[in-house]
Amino acid sequence: MKKFWHAHNRDLTHALTAHASGKASRFAKRPLAVMLIAVGAVAFVPAVHANVFDPLLKVLLPFYNPVATPKADSTPDTAATTDTHADTATHADTATHDEEAVLAVPDTGDDAFDTLNTDAPQAAPKHAFSDTAHPDVPAILLSDTLVAGDTLPMLDTPDLYALLDAEFAADRGDVERALTIYKAESFKDNATSVFERALSLSIEFEQPADSLAFATAWQDANPEHIPAWFYVTHLALKAGEYNQAASMISMILHYDPRADLGQILNGIIPTNPDDKRALLYALQDLGQNNASISVLRAGILMGLNEYDAARLHVNQALSLEPKNLAFITLKLDILRASNRMDELWTYLHKMRKQLPKEKDLYLYEIRYLIEKGELSRAWTLLAQANKNTNDPDIRLLSGLVGLDSARYVDAISVLEPLLEHPTLASQAHYYMGIGYERLGDIQNARRHYEQVTHYENVLDARTKVVGFYLAENNIDAAIATLTRLRDELESYAPDSYILQAEIYLSQGDKAHAKDLLTIANRDYPNDDRLLYASFKLLEDELEPEDKRQAIAKLLEIDEFNPDYQLADAKFRLSQDSYDKDALEIAERISNISFDDPEYDSQRQLDALLALANAALANQQYDTVIDYLQAPYDVMPTLDVGIVLLRAYQGLGDTQMVTSLLADLQTRFGVGQANSTDSQIY
Repeated sequence: MKKFWHAHNRDLTHALTAHASGKASRFAKRPLAVMLIAVGAVAFVPAVHANVFDPLLKVLLPFYNPVATPKADSTPDTAATTDTHADTATHADTATHDEEAVLAVPDTGDDAFDTLNTDAPQAAPKHAFSDTAHPDVPAILLSDTLVAGDTLPMLDTPDLYALLDAEFAADRGDVERALTIYKAESFKDNATSVFERALSLSIEFEQPADSLAFATAWQDANPEHIPAWFYVTHLALKAGEYNQAASMISMILHYDPRADLGQILNGIIPTNPDDKRALLYALQDLGQNNASISVLRAGILMGLNEYDAARLHVNQALSLEPKNLAFITLKLDILRASNRMDELWTYLHKMRKQLPKEKDLYLYEIRYLIEKGELSRAWTLLAQANKNTNDPDIRLLSGLVGLDSARYVDAISVLEPLLEHPTLASQAHYYMGIGYERLGDIQNARRHYEQVTHYENVLDARTKVVGFYLAENNIDAAIATLTRLRDELESYAPDSYILQAEIYLSQGDKAHAKDLLTIANRDYPNDDRLLYASFKLLEDELEPEDKRQAIAKLLEIDEFNPDYQLADAKFRLSQDSYDKDALEIAERISNISFDDPEYDSQRQLDALLALANAALANQQYDTVIDYLQAPYDVMPTLDVGIVLLRAYQGLGDTQMVTSLLADLQTRFGVGQANSTDSQIY
């Protein structure tokens, strides 16, 4: 049975377990062409004249059997028994009408289909979801939705037009209609593929209890379909129906006591202690010799902090499958959670001797050493792992540890073989570039950075290349690098425009910067990062109305972004320093705690500056000092220092003015001799 499960149901099982871990099912929105092939083996088309498509339909739909099209005024029963040897003249008289009927799309109630179907003969829909139309479908799964128009099912198999209608509905976001159709069609003969499609949609869009109700009903109607036992078991566990799950597991184990239940049990341990105990109780009489059940018990008991009992069960699983890495890792986790570190290392080293090529047995200890900051020991163990496993991931990690422990030459050496690896070459170039850069070898660093293509590293690598060229005053090469970046990777085009504009501004070429950013925002009108960066770079050059429009657009895209809210508050305070709402926004942003995910030190400083400028405009000099003196003491900046200086000038505090001015001159090389001049800046 184990082989049957893996050979015939790997895809949907993966979808089920992927959903259990929070991943989107890959069955959710497959392309229509793929869907047609998937359901083709079990679907039927309405009766049509034999035509040039018959051979193709027979390939895609093995049960396809062309029959004559019913006449417009025929009842469904007489249409199904149309005499194919009818008088030739009759066929000639109705040929044109019949061709129109063949080409017409059945009325599904969809407006698009209605437009196409204005002249097509209409018949009463035969597939309304009711107990009469579908006596085998549980009433709980039925609704008033219509499937398709006048179609002619054969041998009670799934209707192709109904399935098309369902797939179109799913693509349009009408999931309720799609599920209603798919569920009903899945209860016909030879409808396994339809059931799997319906179940994948149900798992993604419905509650576990609803998916379980559907899967249970289908499994009851198809008791010999073994994979359905697994689907129902998994869904019962997800829905918290532990007794039903235990019953299904018992049935599976009766069929195969050693069945691999790992995939349906993975990721279903509940978080609530009471639910954990309820599941443990439901499993108490099951699978004493089944490794998967033993591991599930061990995982539950570990979550309940009952480590001794958990060790007993994981040892039971290991006695059945001693080389199962997942079981070995669980035992290591249990030993670590129970603080049995000596026993953990003894067991780990023993298993590493037995399985010397298993990289995970090295990584377990290596990650522990890295967490503890013991990089030298991690480097030594990585060298051993490289020798025994020859694994590219181990080699990449070795390079990273080498860089972090200042072994730059060794790191470059260990990474070099990865330049020939198809998927890791880009990362190897990136980290080798870092190694050469830290060695001061800029030419080799640039050579490697320029060959980085991995999406996580490419922007940083090309930015470093630009920096190298700018350090050499090679402006043309720097701009050429950014142009190539957006040509090769359009997703980074906004970033390349921003960097290029910064280069122009650093050269004092504001006209080129403004023209470039105008073009960039025209090409990417909904990229708020680009718009915000453009606003920040050109803020001093923009007219008030242009600022207002830019901020309005930013808030339209993301009204909850604190950067955009602060930009709005600063602009409003520049127009009215008493704007109460703007002051509240700036105050709230300035008070964001450092442990808040939205905390940003520069944004906090900008908010304090906005508040201080408003207070300065209102001659509230003590308030300005309260806002800015501490930030200046911690991290002096020119902007903060200038506002502080003006506040002390307003208070007439000559001593503080003289002291602060001297500090600004020392730090930033600015200022004038006459410190009493209130217009000094």
